[in-house]
Amino acid sequence: MRLPFRSPLSRVSHRLRELARNKPDEAEEFLDTHHDAWEEIAESDPGSAADILEALHEEDAADLLRDLDLDDGADVLDEMRAPAAADVIEELTTERAADLIAEMETHQAVDLLAELEEDLRDEVMADLDPEVRLAINRLIVYPVDSAGGLMTTDYASLPAGITSGEAIEALRRLHREIGSNLTYVYVVDTQGKLAGVAPFRELVFARPHTGLDEIMLQDPVAVTVDTDREVVAELIQRYHLISLPVTDTQDHLVGIVKVDEAMEAAQTEATEDIAQMVGAGAEETVYTAVPVSVRRRLPWIALNLVIGLLLAYVIGGFEGLIAEKAVLASFMPMIALLGGNSGAQSLAVIIRAMAVGSVPPGRAARAIRREATIGLINGVVIATMSGLLGGLVAADAGIGFVIGVAVFVNLVVAGVVGASIPIILRRLGQDPALASNIFLTTVTDVVGFGGFLLTAKLVLGL
Repeated sequence: MRLPFRSPLSRVSHRLRELARNKPDEAEEFLDTHHDAWEEIAESDPGSAADILEALHEEDAADLLRDLDLDDGADVLDEMRAPAAADVIEELTTERAADLIAEMETHQAVDLLAELEEDLRDEVMADLDPEVRLAINRLIVYPVDSAGGLMTTDYASLPAGITSGEAIEALRRLHREIGSNLTYVYVVDTQGKLAGVAPFRELVFARPHTGLDEIMLQDPVAVTVDTDREVVAELIQRYHLISLPVTDTQDHLVGIVKVDEAMEAAQTEATEDIAQMVGAGAEETVYTAVPVSVRRRLPWIALNLVIGLLLAYVIGGFEGLIAEKAVLASFMPMIALLGGNSGAQSLAVIIRAMAVGSVPPGRAARAIRREATIGLINGVVIATMSGLLGGLVAADAGIGFVIGVAVFVNLVVAGVVGASIPIILRRLGQDPALASNIFLTTVTDVVGFGGFLLTAKLVLGL
């Protein structure tokens, strides 16, 4: 494939990303013969370079990474997802891996190291400069789903009591160390405790002799290192922050969480909820080892087997009814499907609301009543439609009535159960999304199949 390198670099990067995703072998072959283009993309657009490497085979991605100097290679690794970056790092020598990790942003390096096998991680850590190793060890102790696990230690902090002119001069010296994290300047007292925050814009426009304590905002919104990442993301979104200061338990400033890290964490949390709803591991990705994925999924699949046997038992109790009125069997999947879909809607709404803190314990009953009301209204409409259509298809008004009743009951039950399961799991101290879809399906299938056949037996007198 030929790419027009005289066209804007962003267009070339885009076309290479698409080629790597669709035809990785061709993209790797092309980049192997165009080193200058690859180096230019990595230097000026590390995000696109990261996307390209993630789409290639690990060995090929490692070869391309070796072609870059340390600064550019580290910038690309900073932009890659940690599991993908770890797969590439594993193809490099320990010395080269350590050199690249030393140039990465500390919090990104921590995420990458956490994905490596323990033996390799220890080897890489041993090859790091003691100062870099110390910085990494300060962060690696925090859980990945906490503010400490999200924060970076590259931030601008200045002592209270200096003037804005002195602050600007100090920031010029700090610029190389903290990079782009200059949106806010955090003010600390003599003990290193967070005293306030001064927006960089206010510093620039303040008179040189204005005291920093006159510019700063006192008592800024802050979190501690053990604050959950959901809370971090919620605070950044609520107060429209670019970054959020993180303190230890004694209020000493230890880092900041940037908005992009918080939004990425929120996205991760949402995808984990989706995975847990169907019984997959919360931390499972396409990079997770096969044995680990099997161990996480197998228990829930086994639970599905038990549920299937339960349904078989329920249906078996109406074997005579189905034999005498075989047409009933053809409507059973429809009733279960309607209930399952309705319940899944309630489930998704409640889990999403809980994720952003919109369903505190005191409002749980109200949320359930709301979903029950929606299920009631939808139940009346859908039950009427399904009953009329079912009666026409079966050419039997009695069967149509049975279908309508069964659908109505299942939709109401689905709304209540779909809203209740996450709330019950939360009260039990479990993740509200934990396999909730499996529990919901159990209820809607049992009520759908069993309720339909029981109603048919009572109404039709069979």
